[in-house]
Amino acid sequence: MSKRYDVVATIGQYEKDGQTKYVTRNVGAVIQTSKGFRLKLDASFNPAGCQRSEDGGVWLALFEPRDDQQQTQQQAPRQPAPRQQSSQPQPQDDRFDDDIPFANPYRGVRSLLI
Repeated sequence: MSKRYDVVATIGQYEKDGQTKYVTRNVGAVIQTSKGFRLKLDASFNPAGCQRSEDGGVWLALFEPRDDQQQTQQQAPRQPAPRQQSSQPQPQDDRFDDDIPFANPYRGVRSLLI
């Protein structure tokens, strides 16, 4: 199996310096197997977020995969920015330290029957 193409969706556009720029997202891959080509889409991809053509369809673009160095940079998990220490102390919220009061479902007239 070898990856032949990246599947890319245009999910938005914006203006910068008088030019229209497009926001794209890699949503899958076309893979060549011994039985032919296969299309793999990310399970989280929802085509409803893409621009529709006149007939109601959504266009996806195919691009040759980038070299391994660029792909690993894109797929590497992003580390959250370190939190800055503020000079003000954070308030302690101890409302949630207590036990949650509830009726025991295994005692009394309204007991849970198992």
